[in-house]
Order: sequence, then structure tokens, then C-alpha cells
Amino acid sequence: MPFLNGVVAALLGFGLAHWGQRVLNRWIDGLGEDRIPWISQQTVWVHDFRTRHRYLFPGLVASSALTTLWLGRADLQGWAFVGLQWGLLLLAFIDLETQLLPDGLTQPLLWSGLIFHALGGGVSLEQGVWGAVLGYLMLAGVYWGFRGLTKREGMGQGDVKLLAVIGAWMGVAQLPLILMGAASLGVVGGLSLGWRKGLKVAFPFGPFMILATECVLWMNLQGRGA
Repeated sequence: MPFLNGVVAALLGFGLAHWGQRVLNRWIDGLGEDRIPWISQQTVWVHDFRTRHRYLFPGLVASSALTTLWLGRADLQGWAFVGLQWGLLLLAFIDLETQLLPDGLTQPLLWSGLIFHALGGGVSLEQGVWGAVLGYLMLAGVYWGFRGLTKREGMGQGDVKLLAVIGAWMGVAQLPLILMGAASLGVVGGLSLGWRKGLKVAFPFGPFMILATECVLWMNLQGRGA
């Protein structure tokens, strides 16, 4: 039965993602140089997944739903985590293509996580609130510390808000593991891009946080998480 529910969620997710990608295409195409002035700079790495890999986003959305409901429980909690992953995947693709993490997505995801815990799903509401607070403060300290020392932005404020979203859903206890995983993935990704594109290439950190979150979530669903 969990596998059947996963197949249904996968088909639903593929259809929604296919439609959502067309909406995303129009939104990104409508962004001007005033909104994303760095998009044409050679020192900033972006990737056009929409035209080069048109089925990648729907495929990942479908596979995440199948995996989550198959490994976990096909109940309200399972579907809630499917919705979380769909939202995070959407943010990852937006970040990869624009280096933006819109408040219009991060804020609803944060509040929906806290409401989910308040209704008895996932971790306790206290864990979710402290996860959001400490997730925000951890990267905010890095952001303002780096900016104060170098007069440059080492990461966007969207990354700070994204970790608050992740903390709100996963709880404060999972944040160190997620952040260490994201940092490790970021180092590997940075070295790879630096080798291919040159050492002074800025790339988004959000997708690495999202990938680490996905891994920890699936570990928890299998009963092997912290």
C-alpha cells in the first residue's frame, strides 16, 4: 500500500511540476537586469535547467514523492513531507537559475512547518520554533560577520531564511547534521566549479542545504536518523 500511494503521489507530482515549470519559466523570463544584475556576469555561475534538462525537475519531484511515501508512512505526515520536498526542490531550481530564494516561497514554507508541528505532526512545536530561530541566527551571524570583515556578501539573505525554513520543519536537533552535510557538499561543488570555471566563481549554497535536508529526512524515514 505505501508503494501504491507513492506511485499516485509521483504521478501527481510529475503533473504539477510540469505545469509549475511553465509558470516558473514565465517568472524567470520576466526578471530584468534590475532584479538579477549578476545574471550575465562571468563570475557568477547559473545553469539553465529549463531548456537543457526540461524533465529533470518533474522527474525529481515525482521520485521524491515515491521515495518518501514508500520509505515512510502514507499518512498525513508523509504527505506533509512530500509537500515540503516539492517546495524545497522548487527553491533549489530557482536558486540554481537565478541565485534568488523568493520570500514568497520561503515564508509560507516556514509557517506551514510550524503549523504542521502545532497540529501534532513531526517534532514538537518547541523544536520547530527553536529550529527556525537558530537556523536563521546561525547563518545570519556568518552573513553579517563576513560582510563586516570583507565589505562583501558571502551569501544571500535568502540562504539565511532557507535554513530557518529547514529548521522549522526538521527541528533544532537536526540542524548541525544538515549544516555539516551542506558545507561538505558545498566544498565538493565549489572545488568542481572552481576547477571547471575558474577560482572566482560565485555559486548558490541553497541547493546544497536542500540536498542535505533531503538526505537527513530520508534517513529519518528509514529509522536511521539522529
